[in-house]
Amino acid sequence: MIMLHGPVIPSGRGFKPVLMFSLLSLLGSCCVSLILSYASYAADIESVVAGLQRRYGSISTMAGSFQQTYRAPGIDQVESGVFWLKKPGLMHWEYRNPEEKIFVADGRETYLYVPADRQVTVQAFSTAEMHNTPLEFLLGSVDVNRSFAVSWEGVLKPRTQEAFLVRLTPRSRDAEYSYLVLEVDEKSYDLNRIVIREPGGNTSEFVFGDLKTNVKVDDKLFKFKAPKGVETLRVRSE
Repeated sequence: MIMLHGPVIPSGRGFKPVLMFSLLSLLGSCCVSLILSYASYAADIESVVAGLQRRYGSISTMAGSFQQTYRAPGIDQVESGVFWLKKPGLMHWEYRNPEEKIFVADGRETYLYVPADRQVTVQAFSTAEMHNTPLEFLLGSVDVNRSFAVSWEGVLKPRTQEAFLVRLTPRSRDAEYSYLVLEVDEKSYDLNRIVIREPGGNTSEFVFGDLKTNVKVDDKLFKFKAPKGVETLRVRSE
């Protein structure tokens, strides 16, 4: 599970902590060169990072839709659904297409339920495990400059014209990904897209839409009770 293999977002039918969501790639169509893309940003990168941290530091809950694309040699997988998040580490990701899956984090454990398989996979989880993962951004718990080397992104293109693209390279040698690319709205500092580049070259991308913040979220969403007759598999944390 990517975001859910880790932080946690599920990818495919396996259970893997996120590289986020493996959170966790659709490319924009704006054609600008590396130099021109740098020059087009009116804001300095420090201001963008500060705005992003202020935005997500002020959020207690979030809900929206997502599209997840995973690309690897011979694989081009696209999934979509809706999600709800609540600080400090409660999550509910509901995959609706092309296959139904539910991923829940209740603060102590994560549950990945695949109705078609009649099976739920359970793994121990704590908010500390989100450190150095893309989930830190959505839950507003990351110190960007302390955890990452920050630069403008010069390879990928933004999906919309009014957006910044920032590349974050983890300072920790223990990170499970090479770097992240964040697409940040110029006005609201909403995080519209996260691209995760793995050491082997595989990529996972999450595109977010219909974002709502600081909304009332029913805590029942973050509790999971397996339906009768469903097989439960417990996986040890690595």
